Amino acid sequence: MSRLPLVSPDSADTEQADLLAEVQRQLGRVPNLYAAMANSPATLRGYLNLRDALTRGKLSARVREQLALLVADENGCDYCTAAHTVRAERMGCTEQAIADTRSARAEDPHADAILRLARDVLRSRGRIDDDALAAARARGVSDAELSEIVGHVALNVLSNYFNHVAEPELDFPPAAPTKGTVMEAKWRSAGKVVLVEGYSLLDREGRSVRSVDEVRIAIEGGFLHVEVSDAAEVQVVSAPAVALVTYPAS
Repeated sequence: MSRLPLVSPDSADTEQADLLAEVQRQLGRVPNLYAAMANSPATLRGYLNLRDALTRGKLSARVREQLALLVADENGCDYCTAAHTVRAERMGCTEQAIADTRSARAEDPHADAILRLARDVLRSRGRIDDDALAAARARGVSDAELSEIVGHVALNVLSNYFNHVAEPELDFPPAAPTKGTVMEAKWRSAGKVVLVEGYSLLDREGRSVRSVDEVRIAIEGGFLHVEVSDAAEVQVVSAPAVALVTYPAS
């Protein structure tokens, strides 16, 4: 059940109704994300306006959809991953192409460079190094495209984070999990794992904390898997939620 009410045509005021009508016109229906976002017309209008502006940029519709899918997967947003999987399929993306996109890979070299840079931007929270920028430029990514990549990351972080807060009911077919499991990933010991503010893990006493010590971790598909003890369930957080990982001295 959504943690925010879903605004319907019957409950909407004039401003909300106009925005929902625009969503209906663009998408053919009003997904629950938009109905929840309509609680704040300013937020929904801002989201729609940024999305509309970016459709008139240099990046193709297919690459824009790939960016949305990649960011959703990296942020662990089941709602947006499902929605953008459906849209990617409608654009002719194969199952393999969708799986590759979620891992920041593409058969087209230019799209591959864009996805890899977008993942770097997201994981570094925008603090990419000179080498990453140079590598993207060497593969033909223009300055205009670089700017739009940041715009698309921001656009999709907005929808992902909104979904994390609102938790609207999923009204798209669930996306298939990415291939591979954490058991196939390489586990290693970590001295400390610290999350950014607003995220938490359960420590050995079951308390919600931002930092845990002396744990085992594995990285798989843009997520950090954390095992605080042999008896505890594996906890999973998206890579952007991780502020610091330290390792024991070898």
